[in-house]
Amino acid sequence: MTPRVLYLGAVDGWKPKLAGVRRYATRRGWEVLPVSTVGMPYAEIPAVLERMRPDGCIVGCNGGNYFPGKRLFGTVPVVYLDLPARTPGASSCRIVSCDDDAVVRTAFTELKIWHPESFGVVEAPDNSPWSRFRARAFRAAARSRGLPCAVFAARRGEAFDAYFARLRAWLSSRRRPCGTFAVNDETAAFVIRACREARLHIPKDIALVGADDTDTRDHDENPLSSVRIDFVHAGFLAAKMLESAMAGRSTDNAVVGPSMVVRRKSTSGRGRHVPCMEEAVAVIRREACDGLTARDLAARFPGTRRLFDMRFHEATGHSVLDEILHVRLEKAFELLASTDIPVGLVADFCGFGCYRALDRLFRTRLGISMSEWRRRNARS
Repeated sequence: MTPRVLYLGAVDGWKPKLAGVRRYATRRGWEVLPVSTVGMPYAEIPAVLERMRPDGCIVGCNGGNYFPGKRLFGTVPVVYLDLPARTPGASSCRIVSCDDDAVVRTAFTELKIWHPESFGVVEAPDNSPWSRFRARAFRAAARSRGLPCAVFAARRGEAFDAYFARLRAWLSSRRRPCGTFAVNDETAAFVIRACREARLHIPKDIALVGADDTDTRDHDENPLSSVRIDFVHAGFLAAKMLESAMAGRSTDNAVVGPSMVVRRKSTSGRGRHVPCMEEAVAVIRREACDGLTARDLAARFPGTRRLFDMRFHEATGHSVLDEILHVRLEKAFELLASTDIPVGLVADFCGFGCYRALDRLFRTRLGISMSEWRRRNARS
């Protein structure tokens, strides 16, 4: 009989997690039954289980915002996906959590090299525990280096209009340029809108980094730099953990962290309008995957190679090579996830001289091979 696995979660809002669950399920011949929890009270879960009779259940917890207790599932094995390990009651559960500390460190590092005059962090309007944790952790990261950091805190029960009005005023009061971390991309969208209404320039006044990188639009349409989190792999690990639970085997909890910062316009410089460096970044975006090197790029601009490198780092906060590798990695991610091009040939489409160079970069930055990354993330 085909095993039936129930996925309870905000199905439309978190498709990458469900995609990861389905990827593992396909290997095992499971039937996945997605049920949206939007508007579903915990008390309805036993009725859903009675109606669908699953062999196991995965609950998408949305950072701990949705966390029905184990007792509601009776004898049905359950794994909680995207549940912070520090959540009260989570210690006795099987969980896959996001490494929020690593997300915060990655965001802070990206903003720190931008050398802003001040730092700020914006909590999500729903006043979620995970949001407050990320905000506290970011402020602690800044203060540990002797840097001031202001927190825009959400208020319990506050209407969105009031939240947004406070946010607009808060952003206007920052010492600029301000390196700002929005706890997720949805919150970052509010920051972008508030900056627009307050006539604050991004990144000249507010350098902005979000987290999750779930927006699939291209760089021209999506201006937000974001910490990419491998949610597909998180779903895959949750399904793997559930298989052990259904077989009566114990297993360790799993943690998924960030893979990289996807750099876009919101951190495209240190607030200084440097036309030639903006042109250099545009050239990298167009030609990095055609074999462009740092030497080739520098030769297109006046002055010495050393002077060009210094100006590029001054304008962007990172080296020419780092920018080139970022663009090439983004291309590699896209090809591995959405095409059937053999792994050994992907490097040819990304500007690398050979497969080994790209695979070595994967192993260094992600800790896994290109083949393993494709198995976890290939789109159906």
